[in-house]
Amino acid sequence: MKMNKSKSKSKRNGRSHHRPRPLRGETLVNAAHAELARMVKLSPKTDRINVLRLAQRLKVTRQSLYNNDLQAVIAEYAELQRRNFGAEVEASVLRRPLEARIQALEKENEDLRRKLDGWIERWVTVEYNARLLGKDADKLFAPIQPPQRKTLAFTKGGKARGRDRR
Repeated sequence: MKMNKSKSKSKRNGRSHHRPRPLRGETLVNAAHAELARMVKLSPKTDRINVLRLAQRLKVTRQSLYNNDLQAVIAEYAELQRRNFGAEVEASVLRRPLEARIQALEKENEDLRRKLDGWIERWVTVEYNARLLGKDADKLFAPIQPPQRKTLAFTKGGKARGRDRR
């Protein structure tokens, strides 16, 4: 009589449940340095360097970063990121020359004038058609009375108030 060998517990239904081993020790420190080097190039407004963000990127706990004494390293890289993306540098990059700004605002002003002229033409057409049909165009802005709504109040049991259905 032959006995079937049972499959190992790590494989169920033909699939293995293998998870990558979490980073620890020196590999964690090296991975943290590599990730911090990548993060330094990103803007502090969108990707600020701190323990939580680094832990999320490395898929480890914050405690593991604290246990490996990475707080000082993280603070150094955060300061480097702040120096790379100083307020003066960003302002100079974002600020356009005055002539370009004036030109852009004049173009925007012209576009808005063109839109306004289109709406004025449309309103003149509405007024003209109203007069042709014998209507007063100013009455278009008169307040409208709310619709007459009569609601029936029903009580529990499906009987109307004041009436007894039999």
